[in-house]
Amino acid sequence: MYADGTKVGWPKEITDKLTRQMVHGRENYVFKERPKSLDELFRRTVAKYPDKVALIYEDQTLTYREWDRLVNNMAAALINDYGIKKGDRIGLLFKNCLECAISMFGIIRAGAIVVLLNNKMKSAEIKYQLENSGSIMLITEEENYGPTIAPIKDEIRCRLFVVLGEQMPGTIPFAKLVEKDVAELVSVPVDEEDTAWIIYTSGTTGQPKGSQSSHINGIHSAMVYANSYEITEEDRGIIAVPLFHVTGLFAQLMALIYAGGSSVIMPKMDAAEMIRLIGEKHCTHTLSVPTVYIMMMNHPDAKKYDLSHFRIGAMGGAAISAESIRQIIEWIPGIKVHNTYGLTEVSSPGTLTPDSSVNAATIGFPSVVSEVRSVNPETGEEMPPNMEGELWIKSVNVTKGYWEMPEATAQAITDGWLHTGDMVTIDEQGYVYIKDRLKDMINRGGEKIFSVEVEDVLYTNPKILEVAIVGVPDAKFGELTKAVVVPKEGVSLTEQEVKDWVMDRMAKFKTPTYVEFVKELPRNANGKVMKKELRYIPE
Repeated sequence: MYADGTKVGWPKEITDKLTRQMVHGRENYVFKERPKSLDELFRRTVAKYPDKVALIYEDQTLTYREWDRLVNNMAAALINDYGIKKGDRIGLLFKNCLECAISMFGIIRAGAIVVLLNNKMKSAEIKYQLENSGSIMLITEEENYGPTIAPIKDEIRCRLFVVLGEQMPGTIPFAKLVEKDVAELVSVPVDEEDTAWIIYTSGTTGQPKGSQSSHINGIHSAMVYANSYEITEEDRGIIAVPLFHVTGLFAQLMALIYAGGSSVIMPKMDAAEMIRLIGEKHCTHTLSVPTVYIMMMNHPDAKKYDLSHFRIGAMGGAAISAESIRQIIEWIPGIKVHNTYGLTEVSSPGTLTPDSSVNAATIGFPSVVSEVRSVNPETGEEMPPNMEGELWIKSVNVTKGYWEMPEATAQAITDGWLHTGDMVTIDEQGYVYIKDRLKDMINRGGEKIFSVEVEDVLYTNPKILEVAIVGVPDAKFGELTKAVVVPKEGVSLTEQEVKDWVMDRMAKFKTPTYVEFVKELPRNANGKVMKKELRYIPE
């Protein structure tokens, strides 16, 4: 914080709302005035906008009042009919849908902890996360229960299985949780530092780790996004990324609830459908991976609808070139593009860019409640401006720790500073520039190559739709560079053209040794490129 009360990158009208407070044993910036639980945040908006449409899913809608009634019914049923107690863990395995949103807040109102499960996982992966979290109930849908849960249900401690859809033997119909209207407001006292969510994140080695997101974490995520991107009750967001990830949950759904806006929920990402919904439902806001914007811009329907109302184009999870940002602004004049960087361990917001058209290369400033450092990962020494180091973040948003993994927590957090595993530089103005994942940095015979900078150069080639740079093993140099390229439809592109494009613009050692053309890049459920699947030498 500067002497005049401002904080790097953010205006005084936002920083005036802050104070310092101990959170999870660490002193951090916090908002002075805030809800003290996620249920209070939700109920404040219900009270202010009861008859406003809160959720839109396909041909279904829920007002805040209707959503709240179902949440309250579920909380009462969980406590009275199924014996759920404060702090119990309940797994949630859904695609994006209204029932997922209802269940999240029903569990939280009951004082329990939501264990978010990725619906792309196999039975063994789900088994580990249910067992590690000690979940005693699972709420899911029939398309997941039969193939994924039924084979493991007798091998896990979880004994209560709630299923949306066709009733299965030994399960509880989802309707049983919401059909009984309850007049009294269910209220279970919680502390703002209590865990509200467990969200699993994969490490480079070992089993996934359950990052605990507390009430104060989630509240600050919602408030950071609403204040930073000026989201209001007039905004209508479109959520195309999974709600079981922090981007869909905190950066969109929670931020829009806090602001009193509306959410259009998509079951999965589809470029044509997203364009249609933005146009027909008058959506104003989203946060997604850059690929989603690129796919929409290059779709035949890109100019079919009036999208002039779409004013907040936030993105993160992958690099985006200055040329792509220019094209987005040309496609939707008036849109403000915000490059955003976040992690599960900070309940989404780490750094945010006020306006990416001003500086397309940066992932922004630390969020208004965060502090950042660039640190030598071997010595822990803070690096001077413009020198590469590992990004460390200190924030009220940093997780209280990994569930049942104290050693992993101690390795990841030092004196309140989260080690992100991302290599960055920070300039004199406080702008953060991501270079690479620490594990994705390529070491070619001692020469360090940041995959992001090579990708940025290739994204300026008008024939390339998408690209990923990875390192592949080599006996002589240790690693060599490989470019995996998705050409734009209908163009002719050769391996030599790709190599020449880099060689003409970068040091020779950064030129890819290998080039592989593919129709699409492998992605996880949140849209991030799974580079580990590309680290092989093409035939």
